[in-house]
Amino acid sequence: MKRSALERGAEGEDAAARYLEQKGLKVVQRHYQTRWGEIDLVCRDRDTWVFVEVKTRTRTSAPSAAEALTPAKQKKIIGAALSYMKKHRLKDEAMRFDLVTLEGGFLEWFAGAFEASGPYTY
Repeated sequence: MKRSALERGAEGEDAAARYLEQKGLKVVQRHYQTRWGEIDLVCRDRDTWVFVEVKTRTRTSAPSAAEALTPAKQKKIIGAALSYMKKHRLKDEAMRFDLVTLEGGFLEWFAGAFEASGPYTY
């Protein structure tokens, strides 16, 4: 029986969380939702808050999992991350945006995949 896209996505997020924890990050929250959108994983990497987007593909195809992280999607993640930082009073804390891709059975972690630039405010 074929798995749904939601089931594959959840499995990918579970795999990403396990992998990041093995690498020393602490998963603080999953599926943080705001009016901006959702952040798949909120983690801590020592003194840095890490907002992780997880992209899952069952096979290598176009667009790739990494290419699916469009500038528009990045903007939504940044907005949601800033909302998280404000809600939790973390204004002066460091933050980073990571991407984890699972494609054709291979997991890849891109630390610092993109940055918040532009007119973003808390």
